[in-house]
Amino acid sequence: MVDQTDVTRGCVARISRVGLGLIVGGTFVYLAMRNVSFGEVGSLLSGATVAPLLFAILAFVVDFLLRAVRFWMMLQSTSGRHFPLRLTIGPFVASFGMSDVLPLRVGDGFRILWFSRQFAIPAGTVIGTMIVERILDLVTIVLLGGIALALVGVAAPPPLVWNFQLLLVIALACGLAVLFVPALLYRVLEILFHRIRFGPIVMLITALRSAAQAVTQISSWRRLTLLTVMSLALWLLESVVFLGVWLSLGGSIDALLKPFIAFAFSTLGTLVPSLPGHFGPFEFFGLQAFALAGVETSIAAAVVLLAHLILWAPTALFGVGWLLFAAAPGPDASGKVHTSV
Repeated sequence: MVDQTDVTRGCVARISRVGLGLIVGGTFVYLAMRNVSFGEVGSLLSGATVAPLLFAILAFVVDFLLRAVRFWMMLQSTSGRHFPLRLTIGPFVASFGMSDVLPLRVGDGFRILWFSRQFAIPAGTVIGTMIVERILDLVTIVLLGGIALALVGVAAPPPLVWNFQLLLVIALACGLAVLFVPALLYRVLEILFHRIRFGPIVMLITALRSAAQAVTQISSWRRLTLLTVMSLALWLLESVVFLGVWLSLGGSIDALLKPFIAFAFSTLGTLVPSLPGHFGPFEFFGLQAFALAGVETSIAAAVVLLAHLILWAPTALFGVGWLLFAAAPGPDASGKVHTSV
């Protein structure tokens, strides 16, 4: 029998998370856009060159196809199962589209449910694989952002730049620790906090346990290093969206590090709770990075807004379309038929 108290608590927790996302996302939207001249932004957007935008969209499509390949490789390693790549790409991309239009990271839950049912893989294995995937992404985008910040000329006081660099170093160190020694980190936290039942601590320890198991099942440092290099290449490919928009709006080809650092910080901003599609923090951190690089506000806002549209719309539309037309019941690895959700 279902405990009504647990159900109520679950509903309250979900409503609270949605409310927090709305508040935080709305606040960041206000902070990002309060000094933006939308007339100037509209004028800049109306003069955009089409060719660089088409190249940016193509790069983004290729990026997501390769991300699906990476997840397929990782899930096969962690699960010990073999399954066709063609059955992976659609639901993988659709999971991002769902999170782009629905709250509570619905796409993550969908991905766990879909792959665990479709291929008879334990849900914990899928979760561990996704955690390692996110840690790989965090480590590589922080590394790229740190390199760009070190190379680009900034128009900010040195102490502020040092603070940004320090935050990047801390994030990189933590990410590498979780990626390469998750079992050790899990044991240390379990020893220190095993008697604490504070929700976030319990969730962190559980996540580290899943990550440790996933990394162990990947089993090879060579393979993990290959996945890290692949992740670096994927982020470089995705950065082409910002670079293409920058060139489309008349930005100098000699100053490509400026949109690159904005791309890195906008991406890191998606770690903050926000509206579906990461609206708010994405714009705020991108504009802050452009300000550090000395880019005028209207140009910065035009680049960030158009880049976000390109990064959001394709996956969102694909997710909706895939759910409507492609998410049909199918057999799992054992031959049994399961529904898609």
